[in-house]
Amino acid sequence: MRILIADDHPMIRTAIEVLLRDTGLTIVGSATTGEEAMRAVDELKPDVLLLDVQMPEGSGMDVLRALRADGQRLRIILLTAGIEDPALIEAQALKVDGMVLKNSDPAYLIECLDAVRGGRTWLDPELRERIARLIESAPSERPSLAPRERELIKCVRQGLRNREIAQQLGVTEGTVKVYLHNVFDKLGVKNRTELAIRADEFLAGSYLKQARS
Repeated sequence: MRILIADDHPMIRTAIEVLLRDTGLTIVGSATTGEEAMRAVDELKPDVLLLDVQMPEGSGMDVLRALRADGQRLRIILLTAGIEDPALIEAQALKVDGMVLKNSDPAYLIECLDAVRGGRTWLDPELRERIARLIESAPSERPSLAPRERELIKCVRQGLRNREIAQQLGVTEGTVKVYLHNVFDKLGVKNRTELAIRADEFLAGSYLKQARS
């Protein structure tokens, strides 16, 4: 099985290389940014991408979204020192093949790779428990959000103005205003300040709803 490592920390990359020695797994390359990871996937055609969640020039979540949107059959394992609830649920909704916490027992990564090689999904026990708690506590009546509405909420959370949101989404400012009012009505919020404050809550709820379906 051919593996590509995408992580901007040299010590992590070296530790993984040492861990995978004599396992029959082949490391075909490494990347230190999201952009490099996308290029390396295209050039090296790995079987599995070990993907750090936090990287410069495109986070691991950005790479995961792009690869899934592109219809890539590549198996993806997220490596993370910590992941927020919305990203955790989104990763599951995007059918990530594995998730491993960097502070876990190194044997977990080998276990995860063995499972993924066998066509199964593997989640770090701590993350599996978090997902179960989130699903159990999430309100079932929360409305669904379309992908474009999620992107809009993320932009509002970042504090972007309508003009900047329009540029990022590739629409007009007038369209952004329409989207905003629709999202306000759907989620029952009064303004963009409330939307920004509760963005993580709404995003996590939306991804949970998608993960359940």
